[in-house]
Amino acid sequence: MGKNVFLNKITVLAIFSFLAITGITFFKSALELEDAEQAYYSQWLRWGYDDQPPLYTWLQYGFNSIFGVSKISFSILRGLLFASTLLLMYRFSKFRIQNEDQSKLAVLALALVPVFIDFTFRRLSHTSLLCLCIVASYYSLQLLVERKSVLNYLFLGLIVGVGLLSKYNYAFFLVTFALVALWDKELRAIVFNTKILVSIFVSVLLIAPHVYWLLGPDEFQTFLTSSVEEKIGMEDSESVFSLLPILIYLKGLFALLFPILVVIGIGYFLKNASFNRLKINWFMKMFFAQLLVLGVFFFIFKSQKVETRWLLPLFIPFVVLLIETVNFKNNTKLVAVGYWVFIAVIAVQTIRTPIEKVLNIPSSVHFGFEPVASKLQQNYDEYQWVLPNVTYAGNVRLLNTDRIILSADDYSLTALKIKHKREIEITINPSVVKQTTAIDSLIVFGKDMENLYFYKN
Repeated sequence: MGKNVFLNKITVLAIFSFLAITGITFFKSALELEDAEQAYYSQWLRWGYDDQPPLYTWLQYGFNSIFGVSKISFSILRGLLFASTLLLMYRFSKFRIQNEDQSKLAVLALALVPVFIDFTFRRLSHTSLLCLCIVASYYSLQLLVERKSVLNYLFLGLIVGVGLLSKYNYAFFLVTFALVALWDKELRAIVFNTKILVSIFVSVLLIAPHVYWLLGPDEFQTFLTSSVEEKIGMEDSESVFSLLPILIYLKGLFALLFPILVVIGIGYFLKNASFNRLKINWFMKMFFAQLLVLGVFFFIFKSQKVETRWLLPLFIPFVVLLIETVNFKNNTKLVAVGYWVFIAVIAVQTIRTPIEKVLNIPSSVHFGFEPVASKLQQNYDEYQWVLPNVTYAGNVRLLNTDRIILSADDYSLTALKIKHKREIEITINPSVVKQTTAIDSLIVFGKDMENLYFYKN
């Protein structure tokens, strides 16, 4: 009975998280960056969207078809992904950890991962989908270690295809898997099995159209390359040998897991926790190999920046490994405390946005885009609207769901070949002299007090 009761609690925890993520939306006057991007990109079904694979936007397109283009449509999808990650993590941890209470702690410990409970809870899109895909990937490997059935290979192929369509970072998992398969006999038995052809066929079938879009005649991969270089700060790096990228990488890892390590450290010094001696199994090898693969990548490309949200999806399953290595004296009590801590953290995240508004703490989500949309509707309704970036375009589209909105920074838009006779383009603080004179303006707009200038083309 206790097992079923807790399973219900885990489900309640997932449902509560889903409702909280959805509820936060009603306290925002504008969309977060990722939601604004989806409000814009989900106008069309494409094989790719700028520097991101298409799956998340395809899902958002479907949710928009059901719930309409509204704030709740974007939050529902993120909420479902967050809740599903909790439930699948619990299922995976139960599969690996024999102790029932410890398997519960693997889920509850996620409340101590700052980027997961903050960024993923509040605004991340593709990263949230990748978290779910990575956990599902390890779960599928665990299934294949236990039983190498055609159905399990089919599941692996589906997850790999979906993972690659969720976020390009999924490739780091595949490289890690390939390396460990040469080292570990259990994973080698999975790979060197004729049934793996089922997995390969399914995954290739899923990703082939997007790969053609990316590597095809439009050469969208060139933008992807420049985008990655910009994100990791490669353009600012010096050509000389430096260990700085490794130090930045280790700093990111420490920031990712710092609260969990503090809790375990306190438990150890208070003699309420001890460390188990574990065999070097395939899961532990995957952990060390993943550390190595990412370290080599950041070192070779001289990364000057490593965000914890980039590391989160690739390391979130290893919270299970961390819990495997620790033995707590009173697991049942710790589970009870951890459950309510998770609830409290979710509650704080829920009331954070309205508190910021009451206390006048600057936040972009408290500045609505009604002034921009109103000026466009009243004075330029017969024109094609071109907004300066997807944040503006997505928020304006939210207020004008019946028309196509374009964004000046959408480089892959050219593939759609949209034709229009007249357009009105909005530019933020133009740094170069325009050939024509601005016909209108909106001065000191939004949190950053930007000056918007309207040009006819």
